[in-house]
Amino acid sequence: MPDTQNAILLAAFGSRLPGAEASLDAIRTRARELYPQHRVETALTSGTVRRHKGAQSRHGQSPEDILKGLLREGVRRLAVQSLHVIPGDEYKSLERLVAGLKGAGGFERIELGRPLLGNADDVRLVAQTLLTVLPETRLPGEAVLLMGHGTRGRANGVYQDLADELRALDPLVLIGALEAEPGLAAKVDELRTLGVCKVHLMPLLFARGVHATRDMAGEGKNSWRAGLANAGFACETHIKGAGEHPVLAGIWLDHLREAVERLSA
Repeated sequence: MPDTQNAILLAAFGSRLPGAEASLDAIRTRARELYPQHRVETALTSGTVRRHKGAQSRHGQSPEDILKGLLREGVRRLAVQSLHVIPGDEYKSLERLVAGLKGAGGFERIELGRPLLGNADDVRLVAQTLLTVLPETRLPGEAVLLMGHGTRGRANGVYQDLADELRALDPLVLIGALEAEPGLAAKVDELRTLGVCKVHLMPLLFARGVHATRDMAGEGKNSWRAGLANAGFACETHIKGAGEHPVLAGIWLDHLREAVERLSA
């Protein structure tokens, strides 16, 4: 049975789509297997998703609500694991929340696990790992374009760091951002320069939510799929969320392991 004073909180952005919870469900199941002495909870950092799901749903509560509830219930040592891809706005909000619960009136120990691309070592490891999950249907000379979310400020530079690492490993594996630069237009220019005829689209997003199914792979005229087709490329889409790939989920779980170890350091 879990120790009532030790807990883990897995914090993901979340998605409104049915079936998009597969990534979070898989990592929660794995965390419970790895840490049977810890209570394992989940929370969503997106207010929009929480309002859609409702506070009483299985994945409908905010990190703040879960953390305050754990304090009231006597949890003293807590590892919070970010399930975000980059250290952007969502992660920074989580970081501030955790910092505010340290010390007097808060948890005895609370540690935050970094996101997938939390530092330079993570970027190198993720680049190498991504090459192991590329589409099996890809033929020589065909490119892979990963779609990241994008963010404001310096954190968006992580995508360029990852692009540089990927280029060194396989020049035909590219990454762009949906809501920042470099966007699809820049990637189309790059693909033309590379002389490819077919592009495999994959999301670098935790879950297969709206961005993966609609903005990347959707039939609408504004999707990346449509944009590539209009630019003259054959296109094949692959919408599995990053958290559904065990090798990528394993990187988030390694960050959780480090946070749990710090609790008893």
